[in-house]
Amino acid sequence: MKKFLLFALCTLLPMAAAAQQNWKAVVRYNKQDAKTKLTDKLTEYVVYDTQAGTDADTTPSSKGQTAFAKKLAKDLKRIGAQNVTVSKSGILTAEIPATSSKPLPTLLFAAHLDTTPFLSGKDVKPQVHAKYNGGDIVINPQANLRLTQYNSPQLMSARTHDLITASGGTVLGADAKASAAILLTYADYLLGNTSVAHGPVKLLFLPDALSGQGMQKLDPKSLGADYAYVLNAGNTGEFTSENFNTRYFTAVFDGNRNITPGEAMYSDFADNLLMAADFHTLLPRHRRPETTAGNRGFIWVNTVTNEGDRSIVRGEISAFTDEEMKELSDLVTQSFNTVKSMHSKNKGAELTFTNGAKNLRPALPALILSQIQTTMQQEETTPAPVVRRDNGGLAAALTAGGLPAVGLFNGSFNTGTELEYADADVMESALRTLLTLTADWPAAQD
Repeated sequence: MKKFLLFALCTLLPMAAAAQQNWKAVVRYNKQDAKTKLTDKLTEYVVYDTQAGTDADTTPSSKGQTAFAKKLAKDLKRIGAQNVTVSKSGILTAEIPATSSKPLPTLLFAAHLDTTPFLSGKDVKPQVHAKYNGGDIVINPQANLRLTQYNSPQLMSARTHDLITASGGTVLGADAKASAAILLTYADYLLGNTSVAHGPVKLLFLPDALSGQGMQKLDPKSLGADYAYVLNAGNTGEFTSENFNTRYFTAVFDGNRNITPGEAMYSDFADNLLMAADFHTLLPRHRRPETTAGNRGFIWVNTVTNEGDRSIVRGEISAFTDEEMKELSDLVTQSFNTVKSMHSKNKGAELTFTNGAKNLRPALPALILSQIQTTMQQEETTPAPVVRRDNGGLAAALTAGGLPAVGLFNGSFNTGTELEYADADVMESALRTLLTLTADWPAAQD
């Protein structure tokens, strides 16, 4: 696979360079103008409260996500996008017609609508910190809330950039809204400059993507796209190259505690609470999240609950390869079997596994990765593959559903916290990446 990817990349680079469109001249592209548009849209969009609900049994889980989807739909219709629809589940889709006569692949660009359920997204008051010149950025002086190069190391590469924060007490919501601002600005450029030759383009805005609830309402194959790109947090040049495979486990221990403790030794007493505690303790500490990094997977217990004489331990295993997943699953099974043998009077014990997210890398065609790197190099951006130590988000979910997808940077940082901020200069780099990527697909197909 690596040899094939290298061959494809070496073959495509000169081909793309020879056929690259001068789209910047066609759209009269100006970086400062683009930054202003992106900043204006972001500060307009963050006032929509799209905080995901935690107890809702409907999608979207919050009314704010529906309101934001309708706002984006209105904006898309205004600039000329076609087939703009918002489904009953709050899924927004739109299309930009092809301008090339060549049979080119259909590209889909996606973002999510929701923000973290764990911090308010209501009454966000954005602040623009123009031309950052180093040092701390005070978000809220009363709360002594500030960005520093210690809590936000990306600031070290952000001098002269325009940065946007909230004002304390809320998220900024940039993980969702920066992506929306980039995609709406991207669509505006394409629709306003039809002389840029490109294939069919589709847009997707998904509610409740962070929890995975929105994906349950979506069939990726029904979107009619060949390749997809998902905008999410990250710095210039970053794109998702891998993510964790995930497997969930549930260990159930049945005991008998309805016996006077003083009579326990010569009875059928069986302590299910102790069984659960022993199981948790026996899981290897050197394979916990806080003791692993890079490409090394981990075992993590999420909850331990007790219902009378039954204790339930739920957790998950994360690993980048199938081989490591089997290794870690065997360790969980070994710990479980040890507990069973330690507590021979147990009234029942059961361990079950359920597969979750899949690493998107094995399912990605070499072309989609080589084209990203070609595009970035043409924009003098250094490609930075990111190995995500999570379930891969929307990109992995789309890929698992049959639509190859890669995550791309959107210039948002510290997402889901009061320290969240967006970098307008990085957002502008993301915009250029999308425009070049779209215009350069013909080169890859010649």
